[in-house]
Amino acid sequence: MTSFLARLLPKPGIGPALYCVWAIVAIGLSIGLSGLSPESVTRLLVIALLLGELALRPTLVGALPALTPKIRFLVLGIVLAAAVEGMHMISMPVFPALRIVGETSFVQGLVRYALDLLFTLPAYAVIFSLLWFFINRYRYGLWNYILVMGLAQTLGDGGLFFFIDTPAMLFFLPYPMTNYHAINVIPFLAVREHLPPGRSASAVRYLAIPGLIGAYLVCGAIIKLVGRPLGLAPD
Repeated sequence: MTSFLARLLPKPGIGPALYCVWAIVAIGLSIGLSGLSPESVTRLLVIALLLGELALRPTLVGALPALTPKIRFLVLGIVLAAAVEGMHMISMPVFPALRIVGETSFVQGLVRYALDLLFTLPAYAVIFSLLWFFINRYRYGLWNYILVMGLAQTLGDGGLFFFIDTPAMLFFLPYPMTNYHAINVIPFLAVREHLPPGRSASAVRYLAIPGLIGAYLVCGAIIKLVGRPLGLAPD
């Protein structure tokens, strides 16, 4: 944990340390209570990806140098989102009908994963375009970005209604937020030195939260609308 914080923190701070402790306790307790369920395995895979990104940070942050900052941000984000999406194929793909189980053959699994990406990657292109809009206009410190965007994406991707229905589950908030830390932190690190220097640090930057929630809701509605006639989305 000390090494983890040392690599991410621009300077020592109690807030990020407390968040990391909260995340460890919440995730550990959740997995301990549910055992090695498909959801727990997915979470462990996402955390492994996140730690791997941290270990390979210099390589990943320096990837695709020939691309413009915006395109690098979008490409890195979409690629990492596709990786995390693959980890959710055993627990919660975009449609339950696409879930990969023990009886699913390798070819069937590839087809289901491809169908999942067909629906989700265009949505992630929209989400990361909106993320770019905000970081290109407003100033976010690293941990400010990690927490604000992680929270916004968690609430947008179904978390808002879940936590309204079961507010006690807010204790486990870092559990789903790891999904979005794994897909949006590396892209930010890759471009933050190339963002305009005169960006505003006003409270307007927090409009990213309702903005991303709205984008997720619209994209989710479109996905269900398109998936229903194909027999993928439940009525």
